[in-house]
Amino acid sequence: MNCRKYLLSGLAVFGLAATSAVAALSTDDYVEAAWMTTRFFGAQRSGQGPNWILDGTSNPTSFTKDSYNGKDVSGGWFDCGDHVMYGQSQGYASYVLALAYAEFTEGFYDLYTGDYTDYKAANNYSMKSGKANKVRDLLEELRYEADFWVKAAIDGNSFVTVKGDGNADHQKWVTAGAMSKLGSGEGGEPRSITGNANDGFTPGLAAAMLAVMARVDPDTANQAKYLKAAKTAYSYAKSHKGVTNSQGFYESSWWDGRWEDGPFLAELELYRTTNEESYKKAAIDRYDNLKFNLGEGTHFMYSNVVPLSAVMAEAVFEETPHGMRKEAVGVLDLIYDEKAKDGIFQNPNGMGSGKFPVRVPSGGAFLYALSDKFNNTDEHMKMIEKNVGYLLGDNGSKKSYVVGFNKNGANAPSRPHHRGYYGNENAGVEVGGAPNPPEKNKLLGGMIAGDFTSGNHDGNTSNWQTNEVCVDLNAPLVGALGYILSKKAPKTDEDLGIKSIVKKDTTKKDTVVKDTSDAIIPRLALAKNFNLTSKGSMVSVSQAQNVPFKVQVFDLTGKLLQEVKSEGKNLEFKIESKGVFRVRVMSARASEMFTVKAY
Repeated sequence: MNCRKYLLSGLAVFGLAATSAVAALSTDDYVEAAWMTTRFFGAQRSGQGPNWILDGTSNPTSFTKDSYNGKDVSGGWFDCGDHVMYGQSQGYASYVLALAYAEFTEGFYDLYTGDYTDYKAANNYSMKSGKANKVRDLLEELRYEADFWVKAAIDGNSFVTVKGDGNADHQKWVTAGAMSKLGSGEGGEPRSITGNANDGFTPGLAAAMLAVMARVDPDTANQAKYLKAAKTAYSYAKSHKGVTNSQGFYESSWWDGRWEDGPFLAELELYRTTNEESYKKAAIDRYDNLKFNLGEGTHFMYSNVVPLSAVMAEAVFEETPHGMRKEAVGVLDLIYDEKAKDGIFQNPNGMGSGKFPVRVPSGGAFLYALSDKFNNTDEHMKMIEKNVGYLLGDNGSKKSYVVGFNKNGANAPSRPHHRGYYGNENAGVEVGGAPNPPEKNKLLGGMIAGDFTSGNHDGNTSNWQTNEVCVDLNAPLVGALGYILSKKAPKTDEDLGIKSIVKKDTTKKDTVVKDTSDAIIPRLALAKNFNLTSKGSMVSVSQAQNVPFKVQVFDLTGKLLQEVKSEGKNLEFKIESKGVFRVRVMSARASEMFTVKAY
């Protein structure tokens, strides 16, 4: 039963299950997937709730007595299929969702009420029984989490990063409400609270999330509340370092020194919300501390937020501290597009059980969506749809990875590693003996960790390596779905009868790239106009048309190392150092990025 979330390293790259398309997803399919994956966060609610998955049980509330030094810190989201609240992944998930809501607002609909009374009254928890209440559903889910972070941000010296003990929590296979009534040794109340960890990452991401909420929530009281808490959380983040250790469930070493993205993103979002230059200056000063050389080697996830920092730095800074506008798409291509197989983003550590491969297609889709939004283009839309579609069952195995999503005949997982899903309140039942879930819970909407090397689902509930569902897994998928719907079927505030809010926004929406020469080069889609080959340290560049172009060589931090120009002829030059470099080739009509290893 011990489902520690170790970062397992693989020795081989596993192949994908068959990836040939079976049926394109319709707009209605995307709507249902977005509804289901968004409402999953309501099944993760700790505290007074309401939590829709606990409806009909004898214990509809849970862990209402959580406190730290006499302060109420109840609420927030459970981490995965357990009842511990780990801020390390929760901060990541909440910021990703808040950012998605801010940037793709019209892709998030109003299909149910945030207290789930519509489903309860109808005794039916399918999408058709939901009732609009003039608040977008994702905003309601975000408010529940934001209100917890307000409590967690006690002051500059106290910030709650973890609630509960993972080892005690994993002893019994019962719902959150039932577990609350067990003894502390079995995960019940009172439970341990970590409120003074040397952690800059978690409060930084919480501050970033709260700063976004202060910008997008139409309720003025909420705006003030969230901004105050964002500043408190940031105060804690900037005076602490690292990430909280959590008994092997989340180890600070997994971040490999990449903790400063938390306060960095807080500074960017506080600047975007307040327009106060001090936050922008702090972000610029911190930029060089980000571990780009460590973060560009692996995919976006809770322990590697570097790719998101690259996208956001490009969006907010007119020029980066290195004097050039960072090519975020180049960073993403290095991680995703260049490692794709049949168009599906790959985890270089493997795609099988225990590798949580679903993080890669969903995270890549979300990051490309953000980049396209900030650069006023839809050049990556097909790539985004293909990776999201793969996760929803648009693949050769017709295998959906979202519990309950079975459109187009997709086979959805039905035995997730999630205690609340089964509705069991008998502490004597083991994980393998979990009963069939209540009918309403079959629409859980959580995305399982997955196994891309098998065409069939693993029906073993105890196999958390494949069947675990987590808030950090769902967040980027919800964001990518919101982007797709914002393009295919946007819903304006007027369409939904929702109160509008004028959003402060300091991101750059122009379509030009700052150039160190006299010309300004338009930023266009990365058309394949150039051909680059390399051998040793020698690089050759040719083109389809005889137009002037230039070549820039960057290290993996984004620092410009070399620049050479051509008046239109093919070009050959030598990279002056050894290692892996990003090479950008640009003309007045095209721009392409390449990865080159010089030796």
